[in-house]
Amino acid sequence: MWTGPLFIVGAPRSGTKLLRDLVRQHPQIGLPPYETEFLPRMAAQSWPDLSDSREFTAFYDWVTRFMYFKYQDGDGQLVSADAWYTACESHDVAGIFEALCRIDGGVPSDSASVWGEKSPNYRSHLPLLASLWPDVRVVHIIRDARDVALSSRKAWGKHVLRNVQRWADEVAQCRTDGRALGSGYLELRYEDLLSEPREQLTRITDHVGLPFDERMLTLEQAPENLGDMKGELRIVPGNTEKWRDRMDEVVQRESEAVAGALLSELGYSRAFPDEPQRRFSKSRMLRWKLQDGVKLLEFRVKDWGLRDAIKYSISQVESTLS
Repeated sequence: MWTGPLFIVGAPRSGTKLLRDLVRQHPQIGLPPYETEFLPRMAAQSWPDLSDSREFTAFYDWVTRFMYFKYQDGDGQLVSADAWYTACESHDVAGIFEALCRIDGGVPSDSASVWGEKSPNYRSHLPLLASLWPDVRVVHIIRDARDVALSSRKAWGKHVLRNVQRWADEVAQCRTDGRALGSGYLELRYEDLLSEPREQLTRITDHVGLPFDERMLTLEQAPENLGDMKGELRIVPGNTEKWRDRMDEVVQRESEAVAGALLSELGYSRAFPDEPQRRFSKSRMLRWKLQDGVKLLEFRVKDWGLRDAIKYSISQVESTLS
């Protein structure tokens, strides 16, 4: 019987939180309420024998600097080193990570329920997931690049065109890597989840070998604390095609110049279907990246203060670059 792992991935602001919170309403699926994001960095590190409790404590001190544990601590749920160590069936990277997800997802190792996790960043690390868990199953949620970019600008002040270029590159790569997983990879569109939630969620339960459960259609708490869906406790079918009213013609044209082919492939309509395809230069992308980094740091400083904002931003960059 397959019991995991299930990973939900997708570009930030693509509905990954909404999907996670719907999926985890299933009584036989347990997902942590936060994004780990640190797995690539953890896997890239050379570790001593972590079955030695002293070495595990040193690992615990290292790993708890990532944002996942800040969220845990903020909710009064910070896992202890002893509890985590004891929950591990093996003390390699896969076993340690699985133990954490099972603890926070409420899925004990002797449970028949499915364990998993949702981290948008893992869209770029499907080969790593497959190397750690050969029977991994992935759900990739995709949203219109133009709406993703507008949502990222509203949430964090990020540059629209840089986000569109990243979407075009990373969604395409994730789809390629996903096809290598065969039946372990499932793709769905955010817009379809909003318009036909039962059908799309049934695709996911079929994907993991479980029956659909009506509880998956309701939310216990609002998944979003940013953007247009902040505080919403319901699935909002009309939260689509914001770009038609909120993106000026010049930006629409430039967006479709870099992402238009993939948008069409995925079934999204285009305002300028004849726009020649091109890429933004590396220098422009780097300049926009630096601007985005400053905006994101400013955002975190407001919430966390300068020290924590710098600390956790550095840890996130480490994980992203792994």
